[in-house]
Amino acid sequence: MRFLTVILSFLTLVSVASPFTIYTSKDGLINTQVNCIEKGEKFIWIGTNAGLNRVVFDGVKPLKFSPRGTSVPVTALEDDGKVIWVGLKGKGVYMMPKENYKFIGFRKDVLGDKVVVGIQKIEGGLKVLTRKTGYEFKFDKEEYKSWPIKLELEYGNSWASFSSGGKELIKNEKRILERYNQPTKSTRKFDKQIIANDYLLYQNGALIASPSGLVYYDPSKDNIQFGKPTMTLSGFMSNGEDTIADNLDLNWDEYVFKYQFDFTELGDPKNITLSYNLKGAGVQILDSVKATNGIEIKDLEHGDYELRISAVNSKGVNAKNVLSYKFSIANPLKDSIWQYLIWGAVALIWTAIVVLLTRSKFKKDILVLEDALLEKTNKLNQIEKGKYGLVDEDKVNL
Repeated sequence: MRFLTVILSFLTLVSVASPFTIYTSKDGLINTQVNCIEKGEKFIWIGTNAGLNRVVFDGVKPLKFSPRGTSVPVTALEDDGKVIWVGLKGKGVYMMPKENYKFIGFRKDVLGDKVVVGIQKIEGGLKVLTRKTGYEFKFDKEEYKSWPIKLELEYGNSWASFSSGGKELIKNEKRILERYNQPTKSTRKFDKQIIANDYLLYQNGALIASPSGLVYYDPSKDNIQFGKPTMTLSGFMSNGEDTIADNLDLNWDEYVFKYQFDFTELGDPKNITLSYNLKGAGVQILDSVKATNGIEIKDLEHGDYELRISAVNSKGVNAKNVLSYKFSIANPLKDSIWQYLIWGAVALIWTAIVVLLTRSKFKKDILVLEDALLEKTNKLNQIEKGKYGLVDEDKVNL
């Protein structure tokens, strides 16, 4: 039993293992605040708030951290074979030959005390990005090009996302890494919040420069799963009371229905629009509302209704399902005393009509019978008179 418990515990730990491994000053970094990262021919170069680290890796595990201290944070790096180009906060760009690791200032006449956020080697020169201006220098020329940068860049803000091992990661507005799903254009948060200043694809994963240290991302341990974009009913209220939403058979009354929803893979409800189609009682209502407001239905006449609802977010992604609800509101006469009174009145009127018609028919039949009887009586009288030789008094002359 104990062995089984150990196995289950191990499997649980494996299933919740984080895809992030973090290395800090306790592991050999000169400073835990990592601003930039660069891959060299033999080493990985790490720029921190207190200088440089040259790191030797065994696979994805760092074996040795060699420090080179600076008085200000290192904000940008570029490996140029025999030279490492270093951006120092408020001090411009320096070149550091690998043969002696001494700093030599570069174009101090132009870059001076600017904060450098990006360095890129180009043919015969160097491209340098500061927070507000970009520069292009040629090594054999005094002239240079410059252009304004519209967005004021912070460390690593010149990129927004990267893909590693088939997994796409994106920085949110706070520069925290999240998993991104292109089909639904939605994101999922990681258990650990990793702020990304810079990254480097490395060993089927990625090395990330972060204020929390040097971070290795292993996509094989990333178990975030995305599903279909859907919507579900989270709450329904009728006249302010919670109740079921479908197949309602309601008595006649004034009703206010309120529908609220939850969403999967559609993002923030503030960016979701609900469209609904209400049919019934000879009318059709088409409308759309913000998902945060929900759907409110009121001022309905009696009759049978069907409500159909769909959702779409601001990125044009539609929920794969459409919700449908049916309900009916009774006629005002249904199950009321007026119904019975009216039916009783109708029965009385119908009975009276039948009686009157019957009596009229009977009177007509009686008159016919009376006429026939009188005629028969007259004929019999005539026969009797003829038998005895009698004549009618009104026919005798006296």
